[in-house]
Amino acid sequence: MTRSMGMFTCFFVWGLFTLSALAFAEQDSTGKEITVNERRVLSINGAVNCTVIDPLFKAFEAQHPDVTIHYTESNTRDLYERFLSEPETRADIIMSPAMDLQFKLANDGFALAYQSPELERLPSDSYWRNELFGFTYEPIVTAINTDILAADDLPLSREQLLNLIRKKNHLLDEKIGLFDIKKSGIGYLAWIYDGQQSRSYGRLLEAFGNHQAQLYTDTSSMLQALLKGQVFVAYNLIGAYSYQWSEQYPWIKTIMPTDYTSVIMRTAFIYRDAKQPSLAKRFIDLLLSPLGQQILANQSGLTPISPKAVGPYSRDALSKLPHGIFRPIPLGLELLIQTDDAKKQLIYNEWDNAMRPLSERLSSP
Repeated sequence: MTRSMGMFTCFFVWGLFTLSALAFAEQDSTGKEITVNERRVLSINGAVNCTVIDPLFKAFEAQHPDVTIHYTESNTRDLYERFLSEPETRADIIMSPAMDLQFKLANDGFALAYQSPELERLPSDSYWRNELFGFTYEPIVTAINTDILAADDLPLSREQLLNLIRKKNHLLDEKIGLFDIKKSGIGYLAWIYDGQQSRSYGRLLEAFGNHQAQLYTDTSSMLQALLKGQVFVAYNLIGAYSYQWSEQYPWIKTIMPTDYTSVIMRTAFIYRDAKQPSLAKRFIDLLLSPLGQQILANQSGLTPISPKAVGPYSRDALSKLPHGIFRPIPLGLELLIQTDDAKKQLIYNEWDNAMRPLSERLSSP
């Protein structure tokens, strides 16, 4: 894995830099020897952690031993903006949990239509036309470093979280972590959905602003801050990563709010001018197939979209954890409202005003 410009680039199974040394030892599924020049590269840009998605890439390369996957990871907002501003870097497949940004790209004509035979097996609301494909079912959660609780109960709902913030008061100054909704696509999506669903939305925003919440661009950074005690509460994280963190560090508790639990889908589409359209279609087939969904349910930590997949990260296993009513964010045209510039600016203005220092807000006319 190499790092450049704030992104991570992963080469799976056979790194391009080592191919020349290994090529003559490889054979394809028919026994034919594969040379460097015959090897094909499927490029994927995504906002999915390298190590989490790795089992799926390995499965694809096992099926296609003449193919190397070149994966570039970045955060959701950067992925979207880079797609628009740097057309020469567009990959064959784009994957992201920022459903609204993905939907806008597909709706603007950047997606290649593909009628995958696997769609028949999946919920009808998990894909849009034959262009944008949802492949996971993941809760948005709250995580708490229990050192802050002392003798208090773990807050299980948004109302209980507000009570905890009031009770701890200045102990939580600069100790609440949030997505920076202006820099994170998934953070913006989750927050705006709260605005539509939660009666406590306004009070939460006020509490976060009053306590000078710290802003982050991704879930991993917030979890690191929780571990180090830089924050004690992290709100609206991606559940898959947070639950894995809680397994590793038991004093970090992950909560699916009991008033309601938002659910997002990671989505994927094939770029309309993909260099490897046939390979990209085969990858989408694997992603949506029973095998691909089983891999997610057992090896990745991501909950698959298929309710039939069985494993420790399956939808059935998720439903047995304490949670509120699952409210999946719909994959449909209503997502476009959230990408409207005027609507977005209103949200940004409200956010900026709440996040200003209290002294500055009190001195405003």
